[in-house]
Amino acid sequence: MPPHPTLYVRRSVIERFGAYDSAYRIAGDYDAMLRWIGAGEIKLGYVPRVLVKMRHGGVSTHLGAGLLTKAREDYRALRANQAGGAGTLLAKNLRKLGQFAPLLRNPGH
Repeated sequence: MPPHPTLYVRRSVIERFGAYDSAYRIAGDYDAMLRWIGAGEIKLGYVPRVLVKMRHGGVSTHLGAGLLTKAREDYRALRANQAGGAGTLLAKNLRKLGQFAPLLRNPGH
């Protein structure tokens, strides 16, 4: 799954497969990317350069209720787009554990 700040799609993709679903409070980007990429009808390209640097923070990386809401929404998006289930969600989150290491060291940040 590409990071959402560096995914650029043509307007025609959004017109054909839909935009973000506002029913998702946190995982609307994840749902949209699953829908767009999962259709298997768009060409993807990879640019081997850092285009965006993000800091830790925000609702989806805050340990607590935001993280739980994100997990629920991710699971709902996976199921809605027939992209997997609990195992996929577990694998997705295990791959991201390294991102949370700084938060565990400094929980107030």
